[in-house]
Formats: sequence, C-alpha cells, structure tokens
Amino acid sequence: MDLIKKQRISFTVATTAFAAVLLLVLLGGFFGITCLANDLAMTSSLDKALANPHTYNDVSPQNLRCFFIYVNLLDQSYIVKDQHDAAYYGDSLDDIVLQAQRSRDDKAFKFRCGDKYFIAKCASGEVFAVYAVLERTAYRSQLVTSALLTVLLYCCTVGLTGLLAFLCSARLLHPVKEAMAKQRDLTANASHELKTPLTVISANLSVIRSEPQSTVADNEYWLDSVASQVTRMQDLIQNMLELSKLEQSSLPKETLDFSSVAEGACLTFEPVCYENGVTLLTDIAAGAMVDGDKNALDRLCGILLDNAIKYCGENGKVGVRVTFDQKKVRLSVMNTGESVTKEEAQHVFDRFYRTDGARQNADGKSFGLGLSIAYATAKAHGGDIYCRGVEGKGTVFTVLLPVAKQKSPKKRTKKQPQNN
Repeated sequence: MDLIKKQRISFTVATTAFAAVLLLVLLGGFFGITCLANDLAMTSSLDKALANPHTYNDVSPQNLRCFFIYVNLLDQSYIVKDQHDAAYYGDSLDDIVLQAQRSRDDKAFKFRCGDKYFIAKCASGEVFAVYAVLERTAYRSQLVTSALLTVLLYCCTVGLTGLLAFLCSARLLHPVKEAMAKQRDLTANASHELKTPLTVISANLSVIRSEPQSTVADNEYWLDSVASQVTRMQDLIQNMLELSKLEQSSLPKETLDFSSVAEGACLTFEPVCYENGVTLLTDIAAGAMVDGDKNALDRLCGILLDNAIKYCGENGKVGVRVTFDQKKVRLSVMNTGESVTKEEAQHVFDRFYRTDGARQNADGKSFGLGLSIAYATAKAHGGDIYCRGVEGKGTVFTVLLPVAKQKSPKKRTKKQPQNN
C-alpha cells in the first residue's frame, strides 16, 4: 500500500471518527433533552392534577388527561374516578392500582402493565391517598420511533461523512501526490542526466592515469573533455536550483516595463538569429507594465527565444509579439518549422521532457528543464503559459501575466507657515 493511500485512509478514519463523536453528542443530547422535557411536562401535569383533581381534566389537553385512584388507607379499598371508560383497562385495573401505589410523595413513578405504560404520582392524606395516573403508551411509542429514526439518521450521516471524506481526500492530497511524483521523476531523470558526464569523466581520467609519464599538453584533449562535462553538470545543477527556487519561494517583485524586457531579450538574440540564418520579427507594444522580478522575466523571454531559434528549422522565422489590455499582458513567441502535437503540448513543460526534435539536439546542452523554468516563472508571477502547434506553420508559446496594479499616489501634506 503506497503512502498516499495510507494517508487517505488515515484522513477518512480520523474525519469519520470526529464526525461520529460530534453527531453522537449532538443527536444524543437533543434526544436526551427531548425525553427530559417530556418527562417534566408529564410530572408537571400530575402535580396540577393532584392540586385540583376535580377540574383538572376539564381544562387539560387531551394527551395529558389523568384518571384518579382514591385508596382508603384503612382497608385498602379504592375508587377510580375520571376514567374515560370503566371497562377500558378491564382486568388490568387492579394491577394498575397496585403498581400505582408503589409511587411515593413528590416522586413520579413509571410502570408497565401489560402492553401499556403509565406514570403516577401520589398525594397522601390521613385517611385517603390520591393517585394521579397518566397513560404514556402513545408517548413511549413516539419516543421509540424517534429513537429508531435518530439511530438511522446517525448511521447514514456517519457513513455519508466517511464516503465524502474518502472522496475529498483524493482532491486534498492530489498536490502532495503530484509533488511526490515530480520528486521521483526529478531524482530518476537527474540521475540519468548525471550518469553520462560522470561516465565520460571517469573514462577520461582512466586514460590519463594509464599514461603517468604524459604531460598536461599531451592530455589536453582529455582534460578539455573533462572540463566540458563538469560545465555540463554545473549547468544542470544550476537549472535545478533555479527551478526549485521558483517553486518553493516567492520572488521579489517591482513594477517594471515588460515591453522593455522583451525588447532587450530580442536584442540579445539578434546575433544568434543571424548566425543561424533565422529571421527575427518583433511586434512589441510599448508600455506593458507588470509586477515582477526583472531577472526572472528576462530569463523567461530568453528561454522561449532560445527554444524557438533552436527548433525553427533552416532559414526559419521567429516572431515575438507583446500586447496588453486592462487585465493581462500577453507575450507570444512563434517559430516556423515542425509543429508540436497535442500530446507533446501537454507534456512540453514537464521536467526533463524533450520532444523528438529536442532529443536530436546536437549541442548536448539541452536538459529539458528550460521550459519547466519558464512555466514556474510564469506561475510565480501569477500568470500562465501555453503551447500549441499550428499545423504546417510552426509552434506558438503564449505567456499571460497580470497587468501591474496601479498604486494610488501619496497625498502631499501642506506645511503650515510658522509664525515668528
């Protein structure tokens, strides 16, 4: 079982247990308060009935009407009054009377007789004891039904909470899962990229060691190869550090002219275009202001231009366009040549990913991290970056950045002239 699945199960169990305890307290408390309130209402009705047994049933609600048992304390004979039907309880009446006599002063007594439930309270005199008896069979039936519905509601709610927690855990842990997958890919790909230069360095050092009498001049070729591979590893490590910095920390930002940044990047790459026989076309609107880090945005433009020049094909063209509106600044870098497919466009910003054309790169300096750095840079500035291929024309990279927020000018306070 992988770590993510264990975390999902742990999250689901913890959430469900918390919900179960909370619902148990809430529903149990509500049910307990309901039972207590009803018991208090019946006890209060019995007190009122004993206080005025002759007129109580005339003014009391139908569900709280009582019947009264007058018991002669001398001979234990009894009389039942206000019973709505003399034959209603039948042979059970004697048993009801005996059960009711178990109640004591100031204490209500609950009892069962056959399939019926009662509550009684006593008021004793010198000769007679009066017992007010209230049948609570209907109330108890409602109570049992409410209890069953409460238990059913509790079980359904806990089960639904567990299901929702398990489903939500997948969404909550998705960023963690992606981060772990990226970390695994980074380790595997970095190891692969470092394996080749380390192998070359090891082979070159073996050759140098095989001829201990040779001079530095004799081994100049091998030493140059070692230096080249060391530089390659340094570039890889630097790119990985830049990418980690962009993803883990926030950049210092200032309001700057993105149009000037894009123009500066184009000027830097004009000699490269000239050497490669590539035509560079620019359409840069002036005054595109953004909040960002100048070095990071300059590197973003450089990465996109370098990528476009490398893969634009022989005698190709590269176009750079900057436009903006009230919300977004748009940078588009286009090149002619082979266009990327939809599948490649979905993965072109992944770390160490290279298309077939990139894998054929002859300079040996491409690690597949440049576009990942460009993606992280755009995200760090609150923007986004897209790639799409135009069939028969080439590839377009589009960067969207938020327009700089306008800062309200500070109010100047006028100095009051001092009276001498």
